Amino acid sequence: MPRLLLIDPDRDGLDALHAALRRAGFDDVATVTSGAFALTTLERNRPDVIVSRAGVPDIDGYELCAIVRNDPSMTGVLFLLLEGPGDHAPEPRHEDKPDQVLAGDLPLATIVSAIAVLLQGDNATEADEAQVELAQSPTAEVAPAAPAEEPAPPGAFELMKLAEAMQEIVVGQKTGHLVLTLRSGRGVIVFERGKVVHAEFFGLIGETAFAALLVAAHGEAQGTFAFEALTALPANAMRTINRDLKQLLMSAAIGIDEGRTGAAVAPSRRRV
Repeated sequence: MPRLLLIDPDRDGLDALHAALRRAGFDDVATVTSGAFALTTLERNRPDVIVSRAGVPDIDGYELCAIVRNDPSMTGVLFLLLEGPGDHAPEPRHEDKPDQVLAGDLPLATIVSAIAVLLQGDNATEADEAQVELAQSPTAEVAPAAPAEEPAPPGAFELMKLAEAMQEIVVGQKTGHLVLTLRSGRGVIVFERGKVVHAEFFGLIGETAFAALLVAAHGEAQGTFAFEALTALPANAMRTINRDLKQLLMSAAIGIDEGRTGAAVAPSRRRV
């Protein structure tokens, strides 16, 4: 289980992100409200990921990242920096840069998703294994869903058939909503010209929602899916995913292996 350290002077925001991570399956999470406390914590426990607000009064996130980068005992520790409006970002040396910077007032689900992606890395060579792992995961079949605007991909709820249905959408460069109906709730995966661009499930959005949806489907014996074809997405449609389908399936397979379901704590967002 990865170990995380969260640094945020805003106790309410810190507690909210901590809760979001725990509900997404991250149980080993330490929280501090200052840079000094962060350094003390780092002396005792080496985390896998540090998530720090840029605007920490005593030791800001930029300086803390530089300290971590120059400490040989912290080699390999990932650093995610959260910039708010008005945060002044100095130009760091290349070796002092964080692994990722997120700017703006972002939903918790986006931050959780970024942490998950950092931990997973971007190892596309393992992507093909994801479909095999999904195919080997035992699930029961149910009756197929009714077709939507055009004949839908097969609707029997085996994860391999679901993966094949998504591949069919990608190959056909289709646009629309792949709607999954589970006993635990309804989820949607949005495609635009054959690319996955958004997902929603139980309050989560983006890559986190995609992975949580497939993990939840694996854990249920019943469910249906159907593709609702569209000519084009609305102009204001949310686009929260920028990874290809194989990488997304790999992430879901990892979640299935670890037995996580990733419940939501982020506020609901508008549907596409």
